[in-house]
Amino acid sequence: MTVETHPVRSRETSERASVALISNWPLTVFSILLLPALVSLGFWQLDRADEKRSLIAAVDGRLSAQPQDPNTLEHLQRYSPVRLPGYFTDEYFYLDNRTRNGRVGYEILQVFVSGERRWLVNRGWMPASVSRSKLPEVSWPRAAKVITGFLYPVTQGHGDGGGNPITGDGPVRIQAVDAGLTGSLRLAKPDWTIRLSADSDTALVTDWRMVNSSPARHQAYAWQWFAMALALVILWLLAATRLPAALRQRARAWTAK
Repeated sequence: MTVETHPVRSRETSERASVALISNWPLTVFSILLLPALVSLGFWQLDRADEKRSLIAAVDGRLSAQPQDPNTLEHLQRYSPVRLPGYFTDEYFYLDNRTRNGRVGYEILQVFVSGERRWLVNRGWMPASVSRSKLPEVSWPRAAKVITGFLYPVTQGHGDGGGNPITGDGPVRIQAVDAGLTGSLRLAKPDWTIRLSADSDTALVTDWRMVNSSPARHQAYAWQWFAMALALVILWLLAATRLPAALRQRARAWTAK
C-alpha cells in the first residue's frame, strides 16, 4: 500500500505556525531592522580595537628607535624620537585648559634654538594658579642644553593660536597650537613641534597620551553593542511572540500529568 505525502500542506502548516507565533508585527519589523545595526556596530568597535593595537605597536616601535637630530632629517614623521643641542629663548606660551589627573593647568611651549634653526618645544604640563588672572611662573636654564623628545604635528589651522594676539611683549595664553602661531615664530619647521620626553632635564610633567582611546575601551563598547543586540532579541521573544504563553501552557500540561 502506497502512502501519499503532501509537502505543500506540510509547508503551509509550518508557515501558519510561524506566523501564529508572532503577536506584534510592528515590533517584529522594528527588531529586524535594528538588530543588524547593533551587531554591525559591535564588530566595528572590534575593528577599531584592532586598529588601536596596531597604532600602539607602531608608536612603540618608532619611539624605541635611536633619537636623531631633526635638523638632519629629510622626512619628519609623527613620534620620531629626536635629540638636539641648543638653548631656550624667552619666547614661551601657555597652552590653556590642559589637565593631568583631573587638575587644570597649562602646557608650556617654548622656542628652542639649535644651530641657526628655531623649534617650538612643548616642555610639558604645569598646574594653574589659584587665580585665573595670574599665570604660573616658568623657569628655564640659561645655559645650552641637550633636549630629547619626539616630533608631533601642528594643527593645520590658520588662526592666531586660538584667538590671542602674538605680540612678543611677554607670555601669552593660547588655546591651540596651530599654523597661525607657528608661522609667526620663524621656525625651521612650522608644521612640527617637539614634545619633551620625561628623561629630559628641562621637561615638566609630560605623561603624553599617544592615542585617544585604548583598545580595551573599544572592546568594552563592542560588548555593549552585542549586549544590546541580545537584549533586543529577548525583548522581541517576550513582547512580540506567543512563545511565553506557549511555554506557560506546556508547563501547566507537564505539571498536570
